[in-house]
Amino acid sequence: MYMYTYKVMIHPNNKQETKIRRSLNKCIECNHIVYDYLDNFIKQNKNIPSIYDVRRWFTVQKEIKDHETINKRIGLTKKEVIENHLDTCFYDVSNDALKQAVKDTYNSFLRYFKKISKYPNKKSFKDYKKSFYVDPYKIEFTDKKVKLEKISNSQKKSRRIINYISLAERERIPTNTKYYNPRVELIGDKFYIVVSVSDEDYLGNKKKKELDSEKIFGIDININSIVTSDNTKIERVTTKDKYHKIEKRFKKEQEKLSHKYEILKKEKRKIRNSKNYLKQKKKVNKYRNKLNNLINNDINEIITDIINLRPSKVVIETLDVKDMKEQDNKYIRKGIQKNPFSKLLNKLKERLNKVGIEIVEALKWYPSSKKCSNCGNIKEDLSLSDRIYHCPKCGLEIDRDYNASINLKNYCLSK
Repeated sequence: MYMYTYKVMIHPNNKQETKIRRSLNKCIECNHIVYDYLDNFIKQNKNIPSIYDVRRWFTVQKEIKDHETINKRIGLTKKEVIENHLDTCFYDVSNDALKQAVKDTYNSFLRYFKKISKYPNKKSFKDYKKSFYVDPYKIEFTDKKVKLEKISNSQKKSRRIINYISLAERERIPTNTKYYNPRVELIGDKFYIVVSVSDEDYLGNKKKKELDSEKIFGIDININSIVTSDNTKIERVTTKDKYHKIEKRFKKEQEKLSHKYEILKKEKRKIRNSKNYLKQKKKVNKYRNKLNNLINNDINEIITDIINLRPSKVVIETLDVKDMKEQDNKYIRKGIQKNPFSKLLNKLKERLNKVGIEIVEALKWYPSSKKCSNCGNIKEDLSLSDRIYHCPKCGLEIDRDYNASINLKNYCLSK
């Protein structure tokens, strides 16, 4: 069973936004408490307890922390309570969101022990991207709105409509179905609802076109473009004027933000008390979102174009992104930062597997660019600046990327 994920922007009102932000912050605080607890076991060279024991321990800690918060509120005004972040207790947040936060922190340590990932880090309140879990059985979707647990404004039946949050796209997410791993995300200053459904309930799961068993495509992935073996060239969005204009504006706003930060640092003022700094930060996040959305949309369009060709097999080269980042060439390093190859490859593999297209990865050291697609001669003195491939043996002159894509196709045929 394949899962299809929907990501839709939501437009909460002021009260709903406040409650969402409180839930996000409490989940991060939960992460800190559990992280310190598990970290102490590792420092003492002891085995960490089971997830059930950790959850029981955290339930006790919640009550202690809430009791401390209520005691600290005594004698403070409402404004002082908000400034000192004492306006929210753990019981104000969905218990399912906190349970999942405990589980996510615990799983990050398990991945470290299994040598799947590095030693985990604490989540930060300043993170650009935050999220919390929503119980799939307590979430309700209509064509235009969504209802989330503990985010409603009013419990009165006469004001039930206010309990729902508006969706930016109508009739996008299917209703009356089973949802998997729904989460609310804050990316920059925008809120999103992310939810998965099975392929049986997927609205876009229409009649699939049959794949052409004779079609085999080699795909050469480049920083500026993607070229297929039938000479189809797809330009990356980072080469277009639209991207460059937003990037230029983003850099200017980023410079203004760093300048304001230096002033606050000299004056020894707190960032949260500076409204100008927070306004500028919103501007920076706005343009960062635009750049990220352009890149994500570009990746989706590239994958859709490849799927619409209906090949039976797609041959790609095995890219060593770590080695590419360590090179002295600044042009390559910046290109990889703008165009995340790993994200493109992971999405490409996932989508092609769902459609039923087979992916063949060439060997890591296969000379797809240096090899002549006509006679098979390997040209060792080929540099990155050479965009046209000149074969000294047979005299072939061909675009370097197109030549590489043909070699990748031939790699599959020769196996």
